[in-house]
Amino acid sequence: MRRQLLLLPLTALATLVSAGPAAASDWHTVPPGSPAAALSARSAAGARQAAEVYLKHAAPELGLHGVSLRYQRELLAGEHRTVRFEQFHLGLPVLGAAAAVRVAPGGRVTAVVLDVARDLSVSTAPKYREEAARKAVETTYGMTLAERPSAALAVFPEAETAGKLVWVVDVRSERGGDRYLVDAHTGSIVHRRPLAVDARGRVYPISAAVTPRVEDRELTDLDAADPQTLSGWSGNLRVVNYVGGDLLSGVPLTLEQSVEPNSGADFLYNPPASADDAHDQFAQVGIYYHLTRMRDYFRSTHQLDMTAPSWKLVAVANMLESGRPMDNAFFSPEGVGAPFDAPNLVAIGQGSYFDFSDDSDVFLHEFTHYISANAVGYNEGQFAINEYGLSPWGGSIDEGLADYFACTVNGDSTLGEATLELFGMQRELTDDAKTCPDDLVGEVHEDGEMVGSLAWSLRDRFGPAVGDKLVWSAMTLLTRNASLDDFARALQTSAGDLVSAGELSAADASAVDALIKSRGLDDCDEVLDLSGGKSRRTQMFGIDSLILGSGASCAEARAQISLQSLFHFKSTPDPTAKGIRFTVQLQPAGGGDLEWNIYVRTGRHVGFTSTGFLPAATRFDYSVEKITDTHGEIVIDETSDPPFDPAQTYYMVLGHGNCPPSIVTAESEDLGVEPPPDPVDPVDPDEPEPGSSGGATPGPTRYPPADPPAEGCACRAAAPSAP
Repeated sequence: MRRQLLLLPLTALATLVSAGPAAASDWHTVPPGSPAAALSARSAAGARQAAEVYLKHAAPELGLHGVSLRYQRELLAGEHRTVRFEQFHLGLPVLGAAAAVRVAPGGRVTAVVLDVARDLSVSTAPKYREEAARKAVETTYGMTLAERPSAALAVFPEAETAGKLVWVVDVRSERGGDRYLVDAHTGSIVHRRPLAVDARGRVYPISAAVTPRVEDRELTDLDAADPQTLSGWSGNLRVVNYVGGDLLSGVPLTLEQSVEPNSGADFLYNPPASADDAHDQFAQVGIYYHLTRMRDYFRSTHQLDMTAPSWKLVAVANMLESGRPMDNAFFSPEGVGAPFDAPNLVAIGQGSYFDFSDDSDVFLHEFTHYISANAVGYNEGQFAINEYGLSPWGGSIDEGLADYFACTVNGDSTLGEATLELFGMQRELTDDAKTCPDDLVGEVHEDGEMVGSLAWSLRDRFGPAVGDKLVWSAMTLLTRNASLDDFARALQTSAGDLVSAGELSAADASAVDALIKSRGLDDCDEVLDLSGGKSRRTQMFGIDSLILGSGASCAEARAQISLQSLFHFKSTPDPTAKGIRFTVQLQPAGGGDLEWNIYVRTGRHVGFTSTGFLPAATRFDYSVEKITDTHGEIVIDETSDPPFDPAQTYYMVLGHGNCPPSIVTAESEDLGVEPPPDPVDPVDPDEPEPGSSGGATPGPTRYPPADPPAEGCACRAAAPSAP
């Protein structure tokens, strides 16, 4: 059974020596002879100082003039360190902008990953105040906020602009909360995305399916209290139970913490007699045990410090949705309010048929989201956007790594035997069939399976200790705009570090490369290359998937939103070409209307602008629009405006309002290319030339005429404003 794409309802609506190939993040490999690296190593008292000295002295080569970076944290990555920085503009955080610096033992910087905005000039004085931002959210989405949401000013780094000053408004909801970005200069909604990271999931020593016999285990690191409660980690964890609340209707969550020891000083509760008991103590005890087990793993194996108040976590057992079963679990960085007041929330559902707390795979997965959000901060979920438009790849990577770390800690390659399996949705990490881009569908859990599978293959190849270190080290290098190609590069960088530390051999590093290539992740950036007549195949989800369960029709949704292909494409023509043709073939799943567009831009990828929920293509040079057939193409030649230029690279992307999901096959063709000259046979001076009875026989035309544009597929230049 395939999982449906449960997306948000519409109605709720520079190298130093060389940088790698173009990617969503800028990667800079630092050679051993780099003067800036040598300076940072000589002057460093630690990894942080080495990174700061390096960034200062290498700023011109890195393109960091005018970019303000502020130290965020230092993470262990084996013998190396990853030092992470956040970007600020005139004292305000730049959303998602970050830098990661890999520092080797001895203080030598070996790599820099940049995901920064370089041309910010937006004024930080808001025209619309915080209360106006709150009103904009209420007015736009037809809601009344029952409590004052948290709001803070920040800079939204929109590509090819000076940036936007926004109010970040976080609104609680029963599914973990939503984040709204409100333009502080115009009062309009810039973007909206859910904060919760969902999974589906159920606890015994591992789960009711894998280890069905209950055992008495020690609950470590409880905070002493009278009466004793399920609180621990020096105040950073509280396990509570859902009582009520319907935040989508404006009713805040009501939570309680009432479980006390029932056998002397011990919590020895038996599983409930009924699987739909929404108040059982057994679920709460199991949640505390397994979250502590997972916390201990990251603390001991990866030396992660989680003692700061920003790590404070509330875990909710028996979570319901307005009194109805919740067949799910989620992590949300929106947290909970009084009386528990924590910036992090993990909620484990009381499902229709079972309690999701009976499967530790579920909340070890969610705990990994909690780790990545607080330690790295690269995942903005299913509806993350960047300069390429919708970009769910960070969410896909995070889902795959959450699967991996849950499974590696539990020592089992199957995620969700006690819960997901009952829906036919368990995830098997030994399944290595998925490749990029053919099998990617744009849904983060589905696409994350490829990442989890690759990580498990590394574990199988090198063992749990090295596999875990390799995967964690790669995670620490990820940034907000990370693509799947960036994850592959992070793995290769981390493998190189382990080679330097003597934990892997050069042959092992080659094995990492081979595993990456086997999944197609060596060529899985935001832009796929069609040059030389390549054909690339991927998939697109349709509006039917987006509005599933909302009650809206595809026709209604199409009037309000625009979708796009998961990938952009590019083609560099032959220098002798007289034109270029992009051809696209769709294979829709089932019936449903098609209405789609082809956009092409010269010199760089097609630019997108956020329109409040999903971004739309606004910066392009040519287009063919409102295609209703399964085949479409665009021809650019000397008659186009601007005319074809063989010295340029052409970038193409699809925009669409198609109802069904589709398989997409994209190709490019150079037009009018000069063929190579025919080989010249040696000439015998005594042999008469063919046809020499008075005149030479004309040979074949050397240069065939350029192919004419395909009928019905004219192209036009975009107007200065959005189409």
